[in-house]
Amino acid sequence: SSFQSQVGWLCTTIGSRRRCSPMEPNAAKAKSLEDFVKSHGGTRVIKKILIANNGMGATKAITSMRQWAFLEFGSYSVLEFIVMASKDDLDVNAEFIRLADAFVEVPPGKNVNNYANVQLICDIAQKKGVDAVWPGWGHASENPLLPKTLAALGITFLGPTAPVMHALGDKIASTILAQSSKVPCIPWNGDGITAEIMPDGSIPMEPFERACLKSYQEALDCAKRIGYPVVLKASEGGGGKGIRKCQDDTELKLGWEQVNAEVVGSPIFMMQLCTGARHLEVQLVGDEYGEVVALIGRDCSTQRRFQKIFEEGPPTIAPRADFREAEKAAQRLAKSVGYRGAGTVEYLYKPETNSFYFLELNPRLQVEHPVTEGITGVNLPALQLCIGMGIPLCRVPDIRRFYALEPEGDSPIDFLEMSYTYPNCHIIAARVTAENPDDAFRPTSGKVERVWFQSSPAAWGYFSIGIAGAIHEFADSQFGHIFAKGPTREDARKALQLALRNLIISGEIRTPVEYLVELAETKEFRENTIDTAWLDKLIAAKSLKAKFHAHDVIFYAACFRAHHHVKEKAKVLLDALKRGHLPLHNDLRLLQSFTVEVAYESVKYVWQVYRTREDSFALTLGHNTLEANIRAQPDGSLYIRFGEFGERVTQVSGVEEPLGLRLRIKGGTTIIFPFVRDPSELRSEFNGKLVRYLQADGDPVEEGEPFVELEAMKMIMSLRATASGKIHHALGSGSIVAAGQLLGNLDLKDPSSVQTIKAFTGDFILSTAENDEKMEKRSSTPEKGARNRLGSMTSAIMDLGTDEAKDAVAACLRGFAMSPSLGSGVSVTKVIQRLFPPDGDHEAEHRLEAVKVAGGLLSLFLRNEHFFAGLIGGDETQIKAKFKGSVEELLSLLVAHDSLEDSLEAVAALLRCLGSVAEFADDLGPFLELKDCLEELARLPQEGGYGEIKLCASRILDQTKTKRMNAAERSVEVRKSLLATSRKDLDKMATGSNIMGAGLDAVCTFFRDEDPSVRSKAVEVYFRRVYRGFTFVEFDTIESKDVVEKTPGACLHVMWTFSPPGVPGLHQKGYALLLSDLSKYDSLMASWTLPSESMNEVHVLVAQAPTPEIRDPQMHAEAHRKHVEDTAEFVSNVAPNLEKKGCTAIHVLLLREGAPATHLHYSKETQWKEIQQYRNLRPSFPVFLDLPLLSNQFSITPVTATRKLRVFLGASRDKKAERILVRKVSHTVMRLDDFESSISEELLQAIDLIERVMLDPELDQKKLASHIFVHVVPPIPGCTERDFKLLRVLFDKAVQHRLTAHGSAILKLRIEQVEIKVWAGAATAPVALKLVATSDGGWDSTGFQEFVDTTTGLPNSWMDVETNERTNDMFAGTPLELKLHSKRQVARGAGATYIYE
Repeated sequence: SSFQSQVGWLCTTIGSRRRCSPMEPNAAKAKSLEDFVKSHGGTRVIKKILIANNGMGATKAITSMRQWAFLEFGSYSVLEFIVMASKDDLDVNAEFIRLADAFVEVPPGKNVNNYANVQLICDIAQKKGVDAVWPGWGHASENPLLPKTLAALGITFLGPTAPVMHALGDKIASTILAQSSKVPCIPWNGDGITAEIMPDGSIPMEPFERACLKSYQEALDCAKRIGYPVVLKASEGGGGKGIRKCQDDTELKLGWEQVNAEVVGSPIFMMQLCTGARHLEVQLVGDEYGEVVALIGRDCSTQRRFQKIFEEGPPTIAPRADFREAEKAAQRLAKSVGYRGAGTVEYLYKPETNSFYFLELNPRLQVEHPVTEGITGVNLPALQLCIGMGIPLCRVPDIRRFYALEPEGDSPIDFLEMSYTYPNCHIIAARVTAENPDDAFRPTSGKVERVWFQSSPAAWGYFSIGIAGAIHEFADSQFGHIFAKGPTREDARKALQLALRNLIISGEIRTPVEYLVELAETKEFRENTIDTAWLDKLIAAKSLKAKFHAHDVIFYAACFRAHHHVKEKAKVLLDALKRGHLPLHNDLRLLQSFTVEVAYESVKYVWQVYRTREDSFALTLGHNTLEANIRAQPDGSLYIRFGEFGERVTQVSGVEEPLGLRLRIKGGTTIIFPFVRDPSELRSEFNGKLVRYLQADGDPVEEGEPFVELEAMKMIMSLRATASGKIHHALGSGSIVAAGQLLGNLDLKDPSSVQTIKAFTGDFILSTAENDEKMEKRSSTPEKGARNRLGSMTSAIMDLGTDEAKDAVAACLRGFAMSPSLGSGVSVTKVIQRLFPPDGDHEAEHRLEAVKVAGGLLSLFLRNEHFFAGLIGGDETQIKAKFKGSVEELLSLLVAHDSLEDSLEAVAALLRCLGSVAEFADDLGPFLELKDCLEELARLPQEGGYGEIKLCASRILDQTKTKRMNAAERSVEVRKSLLATSRKDLDKMATGSNIMGAGLDAVCTFFRDEDPSVRSKAVEVYFRRVYRGFTFVEFDTIESKDVVEKTPGACLHVMWTFSPPGVPGLHQKGYALLLSDLSKYDSLMASWTLPSESMNEVHVLVAQAPTPEIRDPQMHAEAHRKHVEDTAEFVSNVAPNLEKKGCTAIHVLLLREGAPATHLHYSKETQWKEIQQYRNLRPSFPVFLDLPLLSNQFSITPVTATRKLRVFLGASRDKKAERILVRKVSHTVMRLDDFESSISEELLQAIDLIERVMLDPELDQKKLASHIFVHVVPPIPGCTERDFKLLRVLFDKAVQHRLTAHGSAILKLRIEQVEIKVWAGAATAPVALKLVATSDGGWDSTGFQEFVDTTTGLPNSWMDVETNERTNDMFAGTPLELKLHSKRQVARGAGATYIYE
C-alpha cells in the first residue's frame, strides 16, 4: 500500500484512540484556531511551524498535528508546515518533504551541516516568519542553544526552556539532580555529587564538571572502582548513538574513542551496567504554569546495544501502585525545575526487589511516543503545540478525556493526586530499521523499491519513505514503526507478529523484520521475563535465527539467479537491438542453457539450468533435476511453483548486492548467499565514510580483530578482519565507501588455514521429501522417491500426455531447451513420436488428433521462421531494418531462429509422421486444413537449412493431391455425370474441368462399377483425358462374341484410332481391355482372343489390385512389389501374340484401394521389359515430355514425379557430366495476350521444383546444372506460323523477367537451359515451336519450328525461325562443348565459376 494509506490508517487509529477513553467530546468545536486558543486559556496562536527534523520525526509531527487540526477545525490548512530538506533527503524522495507545505533546501551530509545546525535552523525560522519550531528527537532537539536563540528571536520552541534543557536534558546534570532529590541511582562516576538548583533552572558548573570524564584514564579508574561491565555514555547522545557497553579495558579504550567520535564535544560519563534490570519510562508533559502530567509509561526493555527494538505499554512487569509512585517521583522532579513540554524519565527496574533506579530524563519527545498515544488517547505532538500556545494542561481536551473529565471544561486537575482511568488495552511497537540482523545489526543504506503493509483494526504503522524512496548514508536507520493493540499483552504480541509477517519491504537495504517475528515468539518474550541484556545475549550466542529448510532456500536462490540471469541477458540484448545490433549466437544460447552458483555455509552448489519454457526452468545438480515454473510479479517478486505435480508455491524476492544475494522468502525469512571471495581481500559490508584504520599500513592483524572504523547512519562501526596477515590500506581516511568496496589487502599469515569452499555432493532433497506422506507413498525406495520428487511434473516420455508432449515440442520450436528430467540424451524427435501413438483400438481417433496437433506446431514454426525465410536471397543482413514489430517480438523470433537446427529436426519428424498417416488415411479432411500450412512450408527457400522439411511438405501435398478427398461424395457426383453424359459428349467431359476436379483416379474407381455402361464410359473418359492433345478419330467398345466370349478374363474391350499431335494423317490404333483384378492374368494367358485389326499399343486396366488388410507400410510395399512382378511375368507371356498384331508398347494400369494408381510401361525395343524411367507416368507423357529424344542424349534416372511433372537425373553418354532434367506437361490454355505471363508462371513453378529437388543432400552436393522443359499441350488459339517470331520475343521477355526477379535463385540452382514447347493452333494441323534459352548464350532465346516424322509421330528435325537453318540434332553438343561443360561442373563443385573464352 502507498504511504498515504499508511498515514491515513495512522490518523484513523489516533482518532479512534478515544474509544479507550471514558468520555467522548460533546461540546461545539471552535470555529478558528484563534477561538480555540482563547477559549482554552491560551496566550499565543501558532500557525506556521518549522519542523527542524527529518525522517520519522518530521513525518509523525506533521501527520499528528495536521490530523488534530482536522478533527478540531475540519480543515487541514489551519496549520502551515515548513521543513528543512537536505539534498540527501531530496534525492531519496523523503516522505516528510511531500507532506510539508514548503521546504527549504539545506546543505547535505552530516547533521551538523543541516538538522543539528542551530544557527541554520534559527536563520530559516526567522526568514520564513514561523511562529514555532518543532525539534523532534535527535539532531538539535537536546541542544540548549536552540531554545535560547529562538527565545531571543521571539519564536516559540515546542520543548523545554534552555536552562531546564541544559539541567535535565543533560544526562549528567539530570542524574545529579535526581541524586540531590534522593532518587536512587546506579553506581556511576558521579556518585555522591549533589547540587542545588539555581534560579535559572541550571546547576553550578563545579559539580557538573566533577561528574564528567575528561580522559580515558579517568574512565579506566572509574571502571575499576565500580566494576565491569560498565556503560560509557555521551550526555548529548540518544537513539543508540554515543553509548557503548564495555566488558574489559580493551573494549573500554575502543568504546571511549567511538563515543567521542559519534557525539563530538558531548560530555561523557560512566555508569555500572545494571544486570537483570528492566527499562521502564514515564511520559511527562509540563506546561508553562508549573503543572506536570504523567501519561502512564512504557516498557522498553527489549534493547540491542541500548537501542530499543520493542516498546510496549502500559508496563505490566511492575505493580500498578509501585509504578504510580515512580510516576509521581518523575513528576516531582520535573515540577521542581519548572519543566515545560514533553519529556521522559527513564528508570531501571529490578523485578526481584521491586526497585526503581533513575537513569535519565530525556527533554524531548521520544520515538516510541505513539505507544503512549495508543493507551491514553492523547495526541502528543498536538499536545506539544497546545502547550506552546500557552494552553494550561488542565484545559487541553485530550488531557481532560484521559482523566474522564468534560473535554471542554475548565476545572483544575491535581495531577499528582488525581487518578486517571487505567487503559483497558495493551500496545506493543516494533521499530523498522535499515539494519542487517545477520551482521550484528549494522546499518545499511540504499534504494527502497516498495513498502507494503496491510493494516488492520489491531495493527497500524507509519513510514518515513514514500514511493521509490531510499535510505541515505546520513539518515537515521529507523524508517518505520509498527504498532499492535490487544485487550491483553498476549493478544497484542500475536497481532504484532501477524502485522510483521504482512510487512513487505523490497530494495537494497536490509531490515530485521523477520528477526523481530522470531524474537516475539521466544519463550522469554512471551512470558515477559526479559531484561535489558537479554537481546544482546541472544545475538552473541546466535541462538535466534529464522527457521527454514536449507535445501529449500538454496533451491529458491538458484531459481532466483536463473530468472535474474535470463532477465539481465534479455535486457542487454534488447538494448543492443534498440541500437541496431543483432545478438551473437553465444548470447542467445545463454538465454536457454547456463550455470548458476549458490554458496551457502562454505558449500558451493553449481546448478546447470535449462530454460524449458518462457517461465519454466529445469535445474540439475549432480544427478538431481528439479523443475520450477517462475513467474515475475509487478512488484519484482517471483512465484516459484515446483514439486512433482507443481503443488508447492513460494513467493520470493531478492537483490544481488556487492557481497552476495539477499533473498527474502514469503513469511519474512531473509537469507544472504555470499559470493565466493578471495580471503586476502577485506571489503566494506555497508555504505559509509572511512574514519580511520586501526593498524598502520603493513602491520599485522589477527582474524576477528577490528581493522577499520566506518561512519554510517551517524554511528561509528568497526569491521573485523576475516583472516590473519599483514594489512595494506586501499583507501585514505575520509573516503566514501560502498558496500563491497575493497578496504585493504592481506598478506595471509597462513594461506593453508583459510577456509575453502567445497562443492556439494550427494542427494539434494527438499523439505517436501521429508514431510509429505503422499510423496512417500508414491515410491517404494528412497532412491526412487527422490527421483520422483525431484524429477518434475513429467518424469518420462511415455508418461507424457498429448498436451505435455505438444508443449515440449512447441517449446523446442520457440528455441527453448529440452528438460533433462525426460531422460538422458532425449531428443525432440522422441517426444514427437509420443504424439503419434502406435496402432490400436483408437488409432484413427488418436491419429486425427495428432494431425491437428501437428498442424498447430507447424503453424508455430512458420510464424517463427516466416520472417527469416523471407530474407534469404540477399536481405539476410537486413533483419532489424525489415522487421516491423517491437524489439521484444524480434528477440523472441531470434531466440527461436537461433535454435533452427533443432526446430528443423522437429518439423522434419512431424512431417515424416504426417506422411505416414496420410499414406493410409481413409479421410484426408484434416490434411485439407493443413493445406495452407504445407504449401507455405513447401515454398520455403532452398537455403537456410529448410531443405528436408520443404521436400517432406511437398511430398505430403503430392500425396494428398493424388488421393481422393471425401471419396463418398465425389464418387456419387462422378457416377451421376457418367450416367447423364452421352457418348458423343464424353470428349467434352474428359477435357473439361467440372467433373475432373475430382481427379482422374476418381474416374478410375468406376472401372469396377456394376453397371457396364458406367464402366465403359469411365474407360473412354480415362483415355480421352490421358491422351489430351492427340486426335481421336473413333472410339468403340468391342462387342464381338469371338473376342468377348473367348476372353473370359476381361470385362470390357475397347479400341480407338488416334493421331499424334501435329500429324493428322498418321492414324494409330489403341486397344484396351479391363480386368476386374489381378487374378485374371492367368485367365488371359490361357485364353485371349484379339480383335482382327492391327494395333500399335495395348492397355491393360486392372480395376482392383488386392492390398493387405493390415495397414503396415512395409506389408503394402511388399504386396505392390509382388503385383509388379506378376505383371511383368504376364506381359512377357502375352507380348509375342500382341507383337504379331503390330503392337510395339504395352501399358498396364494397376488400381489399388487407398493408394495412387500405378502405371507400368513395356516396349518392344526393351524386349518387353519395363521401362523403369517411365513408371507411374501416364501413357501419353513419354511423348509429351520428349523422353524418347531425351534418352538419346542422356542416360536418365527418375528422381521424383507428380502426375504432370517428372524430374530426372541425366548422365551424359560418356558419363562425364550430369544434369537435373525437369520435364513438365501443362494443359493450361495460353493465348497471345497472356503468353508472356503464363510462360513466366510455368518457369516459376519449374524453378520451385528444382529447388525442392536440390534439397536432397546427395544431389545438392553434386552441384549439378539444371535444364527445364515445359510442354504446353493445348494449341495457342489464333496463332499461326507467322506468329513464331512474336512468340520468341514474348518468351525472351518472360525469361528476362524471371532473371530479374529470381536471378539469384537461377544462379544458385545452376539453371543452364530453359525450353518451352508450344503449338500454333490456327492452321489445319497444329505446328510445334520450341523456344530455347541458355545461360552460355546470355539467356537470349532462339525459336525452332519442329517437324514430325509422319510414320512415327516423333520429332525428327528443327528449323530456326529467324535464320531458317534446319538441323536434325538440335541438342547435339560438340566435343569442345561437352569438355567445357564437364569443367564447369567441376568448378561448381568447388564453389567457383568456370570462365572460358
